[in-house]
Amino acid sequence: MQIKEETLLIVLFLLLWIGGIILLFADSKRDSTKWASAIAFFGGAGGLSVVIEDSIAPYVSRVAHNELLLSFIELTINLFSFISHYFTPYAFLMFSISYSGLISPIWKKKLSWILCIPILFMAIYYPIYPKYIVPYRIASLWVAPYILIGVFLLMYAYIKEDNLFLKQNRFFTNLVYIPPVLFGLITNFILRGIGIDDIWKYNPLIVFLSFIIFIIAIFRYGFLELKITVQGYHLQRTMQTLFSGTVMLNHKLKNDLGKINLFCEKINQYANQFHHPELKQDIQIIKNSANHLQELVSNFQSRTADTPLIKNLNNVKEIIENCILSLSPSLQNIQINRNYYTDIELFCDEKQMNEVFYNILLNAVEAMPNGGMISIHFQENFSHYMIQISDTGSGIQKETLPHIFEPFFTTKSESKKNYGLGLSYCYNVIHKHGGSIKVNSTLGKGTTFYIQFPKYKLSLQKWVKRHGQNTSVTS
Repeated sequence: MQIKEETLLIVLFLLLWIGGIILLFADSKRDSTKWASAIAFFGGAGGLSVVIEDSIAPYVSRVAHNELLLSFIELTINLFSFISHYFTPYAFLMFSISYSGLISPIWKKKLSWILCIPILFMAIYYPIYPKYIVPYRIASLWVAPYILIGVFLLMYAYIKEDNLFLKQNRFFTNLVYIPPVLFGLITNFILRGIGIDDIWKYNPLIVFLSFIIFIIAIFRYGFLELKITVQGYHLQRTMQTLFSGTVMLNHKLKNDLGKINLFCEKINQYANQFHHPELKQDIQIIKNSANHLQELVSNFQSRTADTPLIKNLNNVKEIIENCILSLSPSLQNIQINRNYYTDIELFCDEKQMNEVFYNILLNAVEAMPNGGMISIHFQENFSHYMIQISDTGSGIQKETLPHIFEPFFTTKSESKKNYGLGLSYCYNVIHKHGGSIKVNSTLGKGTTFYIQFPKYKLSLQKWVKRHGQNTSVTS
């Protein structure tokens, strides 16, 4: 093999495995992410097998004449090749099933075993040792349907997606996975099945282009419903630091304000004894200021506190309706468009979630001083609930949008009682519940918040229902 081809295969192996590691690092809990990384690891095994066969094996054969070692290397080559040829299309189809959200979790689990049958057949009738042969025409009979069905599921889920952010996410995910998988089907199976063996060597170029798109998407636009940002990590660290600082500040202030109140009482007694009304007024001003300062710090601490979640099964529609009722005095010129297409029952902290939706709805109201419309839209698939809250208000400037979740950042002019912590609090609470929040806004046209929560296991929901709504779990 030429050095250039060998280098391309090494790049293929490294890029795929690096991509798989990035995905697992970003989110190792969701099935779709696990299967997506499995595609990368299984696909990369093919490039590694060719590198070992064409570079490492000849070198070992020249240097060492150990038959056992050479047999082990040959077995390794065959194993990696077997994994690449057969487990990659299997992982792709399982990824498509998981990520599309079109198949129920029960059937998804059954299919993960049923779809292994062709691989078992290949392992029995075409073993990897002592002589490994890939029957490309026979393998194509099941590999091609696996890949084509997977492509159909991904494309169909993209077409049916109504959420703009998730649709963009699905677009980039499809762009990363579908072209290289289809190209691999053609070059690794169909063309080799009819005797054309050299085209597969161009696979690394397609993978390289897909890897570039993957890196751009996961850091900028979102990929697999993931988006790696420095902002998210920085925000969590900032909120933790704020909480630690306000706890210490509150503790110190309580001691000092207690002393101030104590001496104010003593001075007040002196003023009563010697009839000094002006002094009594001054003392009252000091006490009011001290109480206001204590209230200010307590309020600030409540906004930054890392309060434990006390979870119950709650109806999100009821939480939002309670928030709307609380805001009703401000809604005279605002129309509420409710699209509760599904009944969302979320295992969450009702008090904190109420605060989240109240903050978002309040921001929408304040963005429409002359009236407008707030639209609330519910969606779900087999794995997630999606809540979309839109307004027809003034919108947010493009350069401002990336900073709205940062602590102390505010665009409101009346900022005496506004600390710029409302959306930071929302971000923190939603992420503590395992969810995500994104925002899209056009200046002069309005703002839309997209909130997404993972569904919890049905057994847990049934357990809570069986034991009543008063049963709670603290986390």
